[in-house]
Amino acid sequence: MSRVSVIIAARGERHLPRMVEHLHARLTGDYEIVVVQDGEPYQTVRPHPRLHVHNRKYAGLKPSINHAAKVATGKYLLKLDAHCAVSQGIDEILQASMQPNWMVVPRFYTLSEKTWEPDRNKPHNDYWLLDCPLTDPKGYRFRAGGYWFDRTEARAGIMPRDETMTHHGSAWFVEREFFTEKLRGMQSEGYGVSYMEPADLGLRTWLGPWGGRCIVNKDVWYAHLHQQASVRGYGISMREIKRSYLWTANYWMRGAWPEAVHDIGWLIDRFWPVPTWPDNWRQLQAEYARAHPWEPGI
Repeated sequence: MSRVSVIIAARGERHLPRMVEHLHARLTGDYEIVVVQDGEPYQTVRPHPRLHVHNRKYAGLKPSINHAAKVATGKYLLKLDAHCAVSQGIDEILQASMQPNWMVVPRFYTLSEKTWEPDRNKPHNDYWLLDCPLTDPKGYRFRAGGYWFDRTEARAGIMPRDETMTHHGSAWFVEREFFTEKLRGMQSEGYGVSYMEPADLGLRTWLGPWGGRCIVNKDVWYAHLHQQASVRGYGISMREIKRSYLWTANYWMRGAWPEAVHDIGWLIDRFWPVPTWPDNWRQLQAEYARAHPWEPGI
């Protein structure tokens, strides 16, 4: 088995020490953990030969993950938010069936803060979707979340791997070379330094010139802690989030990415029918584009 580099960007993460200890107990192969603490205050994490902590000035989630990927030494990258639990041996199981241009996500659970295990009272999720910007009552955007519970139930018998339209953003597994050389890391221009990760990575994986695929692997799981704003270690700008959402939807719905070999309609057709997307979405998009002129730099 090859080395897996677990990369984590943390900003004021109160559970970071607990999560790192959990990872040491759950990872079974040749692994390293690369933590980038994105601005003060920095958490103190118990030293370990497989742990590398980089304390830097605040730059944002995406520059921090890109830095972690740059200094990582593994063939594979397992990106995790700094408040996640994982299944035993996830590092070895994921790479056993990996393909070079895949972005793979484990089965998703909600994390119990008390037990640091999946909350079995809440449903798991295997598939993720991009909601239609044209039907969202709160604005032109790819809404955050994207849980596709109906597809998860309908395709429960398809094991252990299947295609997924996108992912949650809190965990993904890739070959490091694919991430750094083809995707060229996480993109900040237009999106901003911390938002719209699933749309950015998922759409570039599917629509780029490398035959990429987003895959769910149901043989492994991770659990993500949904933190309330009152306990999050940093503030967020709702104005910047709304700007990022609007820019991202415009960028992809108008086909602005110059490297694309497929448009977003190709992906929607691949997973059709997709909740929130009406049959006449192309007509609605053309009408929207005529009424709302836009340039990528805006």
